[in-house]
Amino acid sequence: MPKSQPKSKTKKTEPKANKGKTTATKASVKKVIKKQAGTAFYEKKLVELRKDLMDLVHSKQELDLPDQEVGDEADAAAQSAERELLFELSDNERQQLDSIEAALRKIETSSYGHCEGCSKIIPSPRLKAVPHARYCVQCQARFETPAR
Repeated sequence: MPKSQPKSKTKKTEPKANKGKTTATKASVKKVIKKQAGTAFYEKKLVELRKDLMDLVHSKQELDLPDQEVGDEADAAAQSAERELLFELSDNERQQLDSIEAALRKIETSSYGHCEGCSKIIPSPRLKAVPHARYCVQCQARFETPAR
C-alpha cells in the first residue's frame, strides 16, 4: 500500500489590507455603534428621565379632562384655562423629550457634552444637573437674555 500523502492544508488567507477584519455582505451588515466613553452615567440618567416623562404623559392622557356641559361663562372660562394649561404642559414635555432624545443621539455619535454655541466642553456639574443641556452656562445665558 502506498504511503498516504500528507493532507494539504488549505487555508484561506485574506489580503494584508483586510487581515483580521471581517468583510460584510449585503445580508449580514451590522452597524456597530461605539458610544462615547465616560457617558454611561449620563446615558442612564437620560433614559430614566425619558421613562419618567413618558409615564407622566401617559398618566395625563388617562386623566384628560372630559367634555362636560358648562354651567355658565365662569365655568367655561375655568375649563378653558385648565385645557390651556394641559396643552402648555404637554408642549413643554414634548420639548424636553426632544432634548433628551437629542442628548442620547449625541452619546451615540460621540458629541455629547459639547456646547452647541461655542463647542467647548460643558462642565460636569451642569451635565449632572441638566443631562440634556445643549449649551454651557455662558451660552445659555446669552441666548436667554433679550437683546437691548
